[in-house]
Amino acid sequence: MMAKVRPAEAGVLLDTHLGVLAMGLTVAALMQTAVTLTARRDQLILKRMRATGLHDREIIGGELLNVAAQAVLLALTVCVVLYAAAGLRIPRDPVVLVLFVVAAAGVLSLLGAAWTAAISRAEVAAVMTMPWFLLAGVGAGGFGPVVQLLPSWVGTLLNLLPTSGFVAGARAAYTGQGDLLVPLLNLAVWAAVALAAIRLRFRWEPRKS
Repeated sequence: MMAKVRPAEAGVLLDTHLGVLAMGLTVAALMQTAVTLTARRDQLILKRMRATGLHDREIIGGELLNVAAQAVLLALTVCVVLYAAAGLRIPRDPVVLVLFVVAAAGVLSLLGAAWTAAISRAEVAAVMTMPWFLLAGVGAGGFGPVVQLLPSWVGTLLNLLPTSGFVAGARAAYTGQGDLLVPLLNLAVWAAVALAAIRLRFRWEPRKS
């Protein structure tokens, strides 16, 4: 739609693409992980899996790898469709784009697992992850240039989100300009935070009433 409405403004199409892609990764990775693990926890599936002799990291890692792989395939399929149907230009460095898609999917999946500690039961899991989706939409530009209407300090905070780090890295892949170290550091910090939260707060069983 943006390619048809504003064909002369390639930057608008790219900004919209990256913002919506960040939101899509949030849904496919973070939200899906939180919903899946919460449901498995409440159904005592995770508890039974621990009794099989598998290590905790193998149980969680297998779940996260499955979700993250699906999120990566979804994101890259969307990109290919847009190259073919919407006139989106191919990135100058496709390898960097794939790197950031994989990294973002992995980090968001980790955050989804960590977020399950704040979710009381599976029925509210999807609703409890909505703040991540909304913040991703505003900070990454999925809802348009909304952040420009907000105070500057709000924009600074939103730029600290992992989805904003993904957008910065992906934009550098498309344009060939920009520093890759900062967005990589952003994702690395969020991965460390998520891993620490999983180690300290992850629950394998539902709360006792």
